[in-house]
Amino acid sequence: MKTCLRLLLLGVIVFGWPVGGVNAAGSLVVTPDTPTITVGQTQQFSASGVSPAIAVSGGGFHTCALLADGTVHCWGRNDYGQLGNGTSVSSPTALAVPGIATAIAVSAGGYHTCALLADGRILCWGADDFGQLGNGTRTHSSTVPVEVAGITTATAVSAGAFHTCAVLADGSVRCWGWNDLGQLGNGTVLASATPTQVTGIYTASTVSAGGYHTCAVLADGSMRCWGRNDNGQLGNGTFTPSAVAAGMGAGGAVPVPTVVVGISTAVAASSGFMHTCAVLSEATVRCWGWNAYGQFGNGTAAGSAIPTEPVGLDPTSAVSASEWHTCALLSGGALRCWGSNDYGQLGNGSTTPAFTPVAVSGVTAATSITTGNIHTCALLSDGAVQCWGSNDYGQLGDGTTTQSSVPVTVIGSRVTWASSDPGVATIDTTGLATGAAPGSSTITASSWDRCGSTTLTVASL
Repeated sequence: MKTCLRLLLLGVIVFGWPVGGVNAAGSLVVTPDTPTITVGQTQQFSASGVSPAIAVSGGGFHTCALLADGTVHCWGRNDYGQLGNGTSVSSPTALAVPGIATAIAVSAGGYHTCALLADGRILCWGADDFGQLGNGTRTHSSTVPVEVAGITTATAVSAGAFHTCAVLADGSVRCWGWNDLGQLGNGTVLASATPTQVTGIYTASTVSAGGYHTCAVLADGSMRCWGRNDNGQLGNGTFTPSAVAAGMGAGGAVPVPTVVVGISTAVAASSGFMHTCAVLSEATVRCWGWNAYGQFGNGTAAGSAIPTEPVGLDPTSAVSASEWHTCALLSGGALRCWGSNDYGQLGNGSTTPAFTPVAVSGVTAATSITTGNIHTCALLSDGAVQCWGSNDYGQLGDGTTTQSSVPVTVIGSRVTWASSDPGVATIDTTGLATGAAPGSSTITASSWDRCGSTTLTVASL
């Protein structure tokens, strides 16, 4: 077995021998090692050491994946360092975030990204104009991960447009970053570069930071939201902007989160730019807030300050709300999307908007769904990641900047095979090589930022 180094040059994958060491993530082992076949004979190769993706998160114009080995890989826009690789150069292919090896969750925000580590700490990188990295500074950005101050027991993290929130092991919620509309939920409209406690929440199970508002699901299935509310995105029955996470008690100054009306069995929530959606325990979906582009999926463009139900959805296990569109994962693994579709972000092969759910083309075995600003990605049951929609910054991860209205596979999320000399031996996408002429060829397998190779000898008949 030979170790190879995968280099990314101008979006082109080049394979070669190590220069100054092997790739940091390790290498794949290709078997069988150095086999010999004859012309016309086939040889099946396999690769071990592959670490599949177990989560994916779409940000403003970038995407990140969490691998089973605890590493994080990101691709797309990088002008604020949101890819976390120490540069500000965008990439249409996935790049590993250095120094992260024990992540258990990742969340891509507007122009920043955060990862939750196994020990309860949080690392963030990218834009920091409003303190959204949470390390006590308000610099322009950080191109490498920095640790969020004072958090050691986090169980969930969510990066919003310009703020970030986390759930702690005791059920409380901390938020930091921009706060002009009360999205930090601490009773003020002052930005904070360090985590502040959301008032009155002690039993949160999940949190979702949106454009300028935030929502949490509580252990009893009810929901609380706070922040901007001019479009009813807090779901409390009003369209009044809310400067604090407050129920409207006497004087309108009760510093507790706003109750989402009619929700008592929520299991997950997703805060979009100006709308919110939730999955209920009975596998149905509710959405509320801004609906000008059909983000509710209920066949209308009318907004609502109370939860409404999309039409025609089969049992649903997950939902993801973006700025102008929404997508859902059905319990059987299929996907449905609705709303704006100018960039093909609904994934149905068109750019026509849909006010009711439409099927994403060709996806039948998804395990999670995530929406970026104007792109969408899904994790499949085999660990592969597929994306569709806008691709100006390479956020689809397919090595191009060409938008796609149907899912394309992120390079590296499936093992890819290559033969150094196809005239001697060809190899297909499954690793099956066929001898073409006498000689030798290097067979290389690659996955994410690691690869491995061996030599195949083809003998005369």
